[in-house]
Amino acid sequence: MSSPPRSGGRPQRVVRRLLFGLAALLLATAAAAGSGANFNAASVNSGNVIHAGIVSFTTTPSGSAVLTTAALAPGHSDTDTVDIANTGDLSATFTLSAASLVDTPASPPLSSELRLEVRDLGDPSCSSGCPAATTLWSGALAALRSVTLGTWAAGATHRIAFVVSMPDAGSGAENAYQSAKSTVDFSWGAAG
Repeated sequence: MSSPPRSGGRPQRVVRRLLFGLAALLLATAAAAGSGANFNAASVNSGNVIHAGIVSFTTTPSGSAVLTTAALAPGHSDTDTVDIANTGDLSATFTLSAASLVDTPASPPLSSELRLEVRDLGDPSCSSGCPAATTLWSGALAALRSVTLGTWAAGATHRIAFVVSMPDAGSGAENAYQSAKSTVDFSWGAAG
């Protein structure tokens, strides 16, 4: 027996092939779009550490008077110094404050008559080409409250001079201050 002839065999095959080809093309397009086809790279910096700095300083002499003057006379002056070293690992702004001022006798107050200059003499180890001394504050001892000394780098040392003097008006008005004394506390501070 012979098989009946197929009707439309060739067009069905073409349609199937066409549909199969179209499906394959859609799958390939979806695979390419889904893959991202991008170049990528990555890097890691691990073990990061952030450490807070230290603000600290020393004074020489430490804990004792830096300005002791005996027998100051009108028209004369006396100078004492203190070295301040920034021993921290940060730059810091240094200050000087005066407190607890006491005059004996209270009237007339010697601290209103005395003149004080606070000078930065710079690094005490400097031997040549050193900067000139800078006057940081000048006035009556009684008027000193707080002075900004400057911002100093870690490891820097500055010598601070206190120059105290008694003016001589030449009229004998200074006789009222004979054997009078003034005491004051100087405090140092640093902020970084």
